[in-house]
Amino acid sequence: MTIQRVKVCAVCATEFTTSQIKAKYCPDCRGEAKHQNQKDRRQKIAEKRVVKLPVSEEWLWVAREVRRAGTVECLHSHTVETLEQLFELRNYKYKTYDFDFEKKRSKFHLCHIQPVKGSSSVGLLHPHNLFIGPSLANQVHRTKCYESAGLSISRFSLQSRWLIPEDMPDPKVLEKVQKYLGQVLIDYAKVNPIRTSQRLSLARWIHRNVPNCAHTLERLERMGMTELRKIRAEFEEKEIYQMDLRTKRSIVVALDEAVRLSEQLPQGQHRNDVAFLIPVLTVAGAWLSRQEDQEGLASILDRPYGVCWNPVALREGVDASAFRDFIAFQTFQTMQGAPLDRGMVLNTLRKYLHVPTLTPDYSNSNSSMQSVFRDQYVNFYSQVPTIQKAILAVGICNSVQEYEYLEKVREADREMAIFESFGYETCKDEFDYSTVNIQIEEDYVPNPSNPRLRKFIEPIFIDF
Repeated sequence: MTIQRVKVCAVCATEFTTSQIKAKYCPDCRGEAKHQNQKDRRQKIAEKRVVKLPVSEEWLWVAREVRRAGTVECLHSHTVETLEQLFELRNYKYKTYDFDFEKKRSKFHLCHIQPVKGSSSVGLLHPHNLFIGPSLANQVHRTKCYESAGLSISRFSLQSRWLIPEDMPDPKVLEKVQKYLGQVLIDYAKVNPIRTSQRLSLARWIHRNVPNCAHTLERLERMGMTELRKIRAEFEEKEIYQMDLRTKRSIVVALDEAVRLSEQLPQGQHRNDVAFLIPVLTVAGAWLSRQEDQEGLASILDRPYGVCWNPVALREGVDASAFRDFIAFQTFQTMQGAPLDRGMVLNTLRKYLHVPTLTPDYSNSNSSMQSVFRDQYVNFYSQVPTIQKAILAVGICNSVQEYEYLEKVREADREMAIFESFGYETCKDEFDYSTVNIQIEEDYVPNPSNPRLRKFIEPIFIDF
């Protein structure tokens, strides 16, 4: 016989009968207590993660940016979502592989819309105030800004307790960051892991294992990953593995940033102007992808083997470099918040570009090529309607091309409507016949003695 015990609920303090020796809660409070325990567990996990801020590469970057701004209040108005967006933007910047190790400089900068060193304000470290742009353009732009764009806080409203001197070490800066963000940081840590930096781990491994190392631990922790890997490779007498990572094309980065800002920025003129740039950059990228010796543009318009399509071409007698400079200048200025003259941009596109054809030519392609270059074809199929819509949006095709394209779209829509309206049934098994009462004839067997009968053999494509 099961032993019944009388216990007192830890939540409501009422007595209840149970056979479990470890029971703490009555049946009415058990669900609420379970939910509370889960919340407490997430809280403990978040608190343990926050302790690792000084050894996280992402948060060490935040510490450097906060020190550069001179105040923790550059993190004003952050939420969990915007913190996630901020680190996604930082990681994307590193994946552009823009750093030239020989010249010790980057091709791209993380540009502030409202400058961090403004005369009367401090630009926020916020995804709505940042974008990735060309380094030269950012250096020329300096601290110029437009009032209607970006996020900033007035220098006259800064509180002294959040000020950061230039010589404050990273752990102390991150302590202030933790106090300033408060519950937002805890909520962020509940759903996002804070990982230990591989660079710092490698620096400490070298300090422990490499005897007579010429560098102190403090010096090792300030070194880059490439230098640390070289030291370890020399110690282990191994060759260092180096990947050949190509720098992302400027127009690809600009298009990705235009898409991001058009989705993340608050409603307003700045967001609308950036969204207007998306078809402009798409058309410019499509033109550039069809020029000789132009690589790294497959994300805009791929070039699958066997397909011929030149959707956009340069008009005769115009300068290609002048057109590229125009696109780069307008893109950077618009992202900085400058007013955009849309009519001028469209007229300039029509002056430089024209549309040879709106439809790809698949006449030289076959199923064998499509099988070998499957990924390229799948990528290309998804890009074609995007390019076509961008061309129509900027209005560089003539009226006849637009009419023919729209007629093809209407015909395709009519066919799809007819197909969807038909009550077809899918036969899944071998002897599963349709209930629409369609008679199935016997398989056709050709007459082998027919002299006119020729067997078609599809050519096999071999990729040498």
